[in-house]
Amino acid sequence: MKLIAIVDSVGRVILGRHDQTGSNKNVTNLKNPAVVNIQVNQESGQISVQLIPYIFREFVSESQRDEGVTWSFQNNNITTSPDLELEESIVDQYSRIFETPTEAAVPVEDGVVEPVELFDESTDSKKTSK
Repeated sequence: MKLIAIVDSVGRVILGRHDQTGSNKNVTNLKNPAVVNIQVNQESGQISVQLIPYIFREFVSESQRDEGVTWSFQNNNITTSPDLELEESIVDQYSRIFETPTEAAVPVEDGVVEPVELFDESTDSKKTSK
């Protein structure tokens, strides 16, 4: 797996498995890209790094989830580094997200599979009228 980093036109650092066969002088193809999210703890000043998938697996059809999705980035809109070597902990985090098989959904009563919660729906969106 050749994992590379690019910087897009809005300054996001994106990691992905380089698809060399689909890339050319106009586009760089990345399979299963992830945006690097950096958070600073205001109290301690420590920085934490988190990889967020470019698109969540749950949004992709089941038939395509295991193979992953390849995205084409226009070379005139990205910046790359010819000599960047990624830290092993970042490569490991990426691998845990995309390369490690996910557990199969566990059926519950009557063979129904529990839905995956992606968003917090705890806020009441109903409006009351007087």
